[in-house]
Amino acid sequence: MGLFGDDKLQDERLDALEAHIRKLTETVYSTQADLAAGRISLMEFQAQLDEKISADELDPAFEDLNTKLADARKALEQASEAGEDSWKTLQSGASDAFSTLGQSINQAVDRLKKK
Repeated sequence: MGLFGDDKLQDERLDALEAHIRKLTETVYSTQADLAAGRISLMEFQAQLDEKISADELDPAFEDLNTKLADARKALEQASEAGEDSWKTLQSGASDAFSTLGQSINQAVDRLKKK
């Protein structure tokens, strides 16, 4: 029995809340992907300005970061398209992909700072 005996209204409200949370989660992941792309671009620009690192050293690192960004965007797309049953699994996968991407960017930033 729902609140005040109105199961239908409670179910509608819960469905609306879940839809809202899913949309917010998708927006957060999309923003993370955009921020990661921006950080990669800034790192490329900084490296060009510093001229401390050769292009041969940078290209593999940026290729790897862009690959991870593409993987994270793919996970975001899958999470966005996920049905109710698989939402939790895909949301977890998207979260893991963005976590890996963030760690890789931080490692690349640390390598640039050391050189």
